[in-house]
Amino acid sequence: MTPVLAIALAAAGLAVGPVLRALIVVLSVPSGQPWCRSCSGCGAPLRWLVLPALPPAGRCPACRARIGPPVLAVEVATAAALGLLAARIHPALALAAACWLAVCTIPLAFVDAATRRLPDLLTGPAWAGTAALLLAAAASGGDWSRLGRALLGGVIYLAFCALLFLISPSGMGPGDIKLAAGLGTALAWLGWAALVGGVFLGFLLGAGYGIFLLARGRAGRKTQIPFGPFMIVGTILALAIAGLG
Repeated sequence: MTPVLAIALAAAGLAVGPVLRALIVVLSVPSGQPWCRSCSGCGAPLRWLVLPALPPAGRCPACRARIGPPVLAVEVATAAALGLLAARIHPALALAAACWLAVCTIPLAFVDAATRRLPDLLTGPAWAGTAALLLAAAASGGDWSRLGRALLGGVIYLAFCALLFLISPSGMGPGDIKLAAGLGTALAWLGWAALVGGVFLGFLLGAGYGIFLLARGRAGRKTQIPFGPFMIVGTILALAIAGLG
């Protein structure tokens, strides 16, 4: 892909960032509670949710308290992911699948980091949209075996996470299992090595973060950390390294 496309998609990531930020704020609530509709600081209704958009500063219009992730964190993360994928992935439909997955999962990473949950509102579309776009890519090139491998890869990653959940429910949650379906589908489109690499990177990053917290005295051996962000980052890095062509 040309540098122009990578720059264009990075700019698109910056543009869509405020919308994703608003979505993160809405969904960043404990499990079972209604979506966020007001400022946690002053209780003022967040009327911007009907747009939905939130300025990069992420401030409550009433009390100016910060709402959601740090300033520009969502925008920069989305721009970096889309630009990196555009530089490495082809053809167009495969790139669209990877970008769709990134746009769905970046908000999930922030929500999971804040609340330790991965809402079905995003995990479902992440898999469905990725699978649909890869179906279109397979149809355009007649590569049905690759599509079959991709779908099987999603099932395998899901089953692997489900097994880990059964063994240790404190280390893996139901949301992680659902997230794995979309991530595994995209990774396995490249091949089995890419799937293994993406899974390995996710677990490596998660383990590294846990060791860092232990070394700093900010966590104990039984401290639970959100694993979704590491699965997502590992997948995006694996897609960029391998190239989804």
